[in-house]
Amino acid sequence: MKPITTYDALEELGRVRLSKNFFMRDFLHSEIAAWYGLRNVPDDPDRAIVNGRMLCEQLLEPLQATFGRIHIRSGYRSPEVNALGNRNQHNCASNEKNHGRHIWDHPDVRGHNGAMACIVVPWLVDYMQKGGSWTGMAWWIHDHLPYGSLYFFTKLGAFNIGWHEQPERRIDSYVLPKGCLTAPGMANHGGKHADQYLGFPAFNGKVRVVAGPSSPTSLEGSVTSPQRLAPAPVRVQPSSPVARPEVAKIAPAQAKTVVPVTNGGKIHYRAVHTKTQWRKVNHHKTLESALYGINGAVGLFARKVRIDYTSYGEPLYVVVWQEGAKTGYVLKAAPAAPRGVCEVQVSVRDLLIFETAGSASQSQLEKYFR
Repeated sequence: MKPITTYDALEELGRVRLSKNFFMRDFLHSEIAAWYGLRNVPDDPDRAIVNGRMLCEQLLEPLQATFGRIHIRSGYRSPEVNALGNRNQHNCASNEKNHGRHIWDHPDVRGHNGAMACIVVPWLVDYMQKGGSWTGMAWWIHDHLPYGSLYFFTKLGAFNIGWHEQPERRIDSYVLPKGCLTAPGMANHGGKHADQYLGFPAFNGKVRVVAGPSSPTSLEGSVTSPQRLAPAPVRVQPSSPVARPEVAKIAPAQAKTVVPVTNGGKIHYRAVHTKTQWRKVNHHKTLESALYGINGAVGLFARKVRIDYTSYGEPLYVVVWQEGAKTGYVLKAAPAAPRGVCEVQVSVRDLLIFETAGSASQSQLEKYFR
């Protein structure tokens, strides 16, 4: 998606669906921006969308499925909006601390991605009015969801909940009991805490966990496929929609030794032609067939696939990834190679940015082979 420089572009961004129940527009409203006349739009819309989808799919959707509708108090903040909120003491941490949190489109100081929202759960409001404690919700989330961090506030039981590539899994609060409820290394961090949320609804969501080494290896009722998402190795600048990642090149002569790792997830195959920038094919059942099969990349470059090459144009690249994996593949023709293709392994995060945009240019893909 292009930088947001017009109202029409802002409308288009707002219509982007992040998950079953959430759209980008839900997270763009800012009372700070409205009051001070600022534009709350991301420098890098594609990266904001990818990270926002992780927040919604991993955390907000299962929360809403279990507790009913949740209310977004504060979602995405542009660096300008967040900096002003910090200067004027409007409950905003510094930009450096909010990179990879409320500032979705800028990685944190370590180069890791994340997204955060401040939410109110009406179910929790009623629970606390009846004498319950915010700690019940905190422990429920701790036992069921792959959160990065939680921070509870004094009004309406509101709390910050964040998804992060390297989840800290730390819970803090301004509400009694104030301070840190749990963090890695504390005696109460491991195990189950069901006695802390008696009477809570049973988990009613599905989560595909993308977790770092500090995350639990098993969350009862919530994990389908634990996998760590590779962190972004460089900070993305506003003028660069996709940062060049560190990629493992596979020389043509070595291509025959590559054995794709299969984890059971759905195979996504996209072909880039001279006339069609992102042709979708979803019938491949294995990575092997998508990469090297007669109807896969090898067959496509050999012009053996039964498609209208005149309509689509000459094949230039093939992009393949499997759901749940942290790396995928970009391939191009290499006649001197044993299979006739050259390939590189690329972070799935970059491939999802192309998928969101619905296209990938020759320059964007060719840089992986340099």
